[in-house]
Amino acid sequence: MIKTILPEKTIGIIGGGQLGRMLAMSAKEMGYKIAILDPSFDCCGRQFSDIFIEALFDDTESIEKLCKISDVVTFEFENISATVLEKLEKVYNIVQSAEVLKITQHRYYEKEFAHRLNIPTVDYIYIEENTNIDIEKTYLMKTVRFGYDGKGQKIISKKEEIEQYTILEELITLDKEISVVAVKDKFDIQIIAVVENEHKNNILFRSKVPTTATEEQENFAIEYTKKILENIEYYGVLTVEFFISKGKVIFNEIAPRVHNSGHITMQSATKSQFRAHIEAICGLRVGKIQNRETTLYNILGQDLEYFKNLITKKQGFLHLYEKEPRKNRKVGHINFYGNIILGGYDEQ
Repeated sequence: MIKTILPEKTIGIIGGGQLGRMLAMSAKEMGYKIAILDPSFDCCGRQFSDIFIEALFDDTESIEKLCKISDVVTFEFENISATVLEKLEKVYNIVQSAEVLKITQHRYYEKEFAHRLNIPTVDYIYIEENTNIDIEKTYLMKTVRFGYDGKGQKIISKKEEIEQYTILEELITLDKEISVVAVKDKFDIQIIAVVENEHKNNILFRSKVPTTATEEQENFAIEYTKKILENIEYYGVLTVEFFISKGKVIFNEIAPRVHNSGHITMQSATKSQFRAHIEAICGLRVGKIQNRETTLYNILGQDLEYFKNLITKKQGFLHLYEKEPRKNRKVGHINFYGNIILGGYDEQ
């Protein structure tokens, strides 16, 4: 049974990037102490930690040190060692299980998991070492591990282009993309928000609540997300991304953590994904969450000055991560109430 961890206790966070930073900010508002482990002393979450451990994410000894000083441990991203976590969760209070990490760290395992739950996916071919496979369609080839924001992806149509340890996903006609940001506490599963997402160059560009999906499509996405949470040992926020193609809702991938599209809930929802996650991992009741119409724009390094200038003219909620701006690096986001289109910026 998940433990109840009350304010003034210590929450350990593996990862000090922007997600860890916003988790720490939300937890400190509630009165928790924060310990963060990250390889970079300059990570943007460090200033919100009471204890900081500078260490690599595969440093078992340092991760165990974090566990020893924390009353509960969480992580901000899934590319940490599932093997290390599996060993430590038998001794320490880690409520996002190694089981879900093993599934979500490998695209083939993730697709197979969805299939076992009768959740529709795109057609795919799993490539291990043998690349001598005839293909007659165009596929999106993805590395099976460690891909994000379009990294490790390539469109192919010839067998000579196939690489080892990849998954070939059939290209589909895309109507829209949505994500379901959900949370599981020890009492129930709640939907924090259903979000429609638009990407540019494989990086999240804009999100909005509510979506333009039909009620039936949203209900399918919610049903599939709840089925996933019901079938894994996991507490906290979990996000599932879906494609909608020719009206059909198709599973894309699972993020076992707070999620970029969920940043919209800092304004859209009666409780943000960060507050909901902290409550859930601490054994508290999250309760029902409602949303209002909101638009999010992701801020990349090259666009920082545009948004800093925009906020002097247009009412909105600017969230900067205090990261050094570089091209295509996520340095912040901004939320606006209503369905907002930023004129010329959208056509850039």
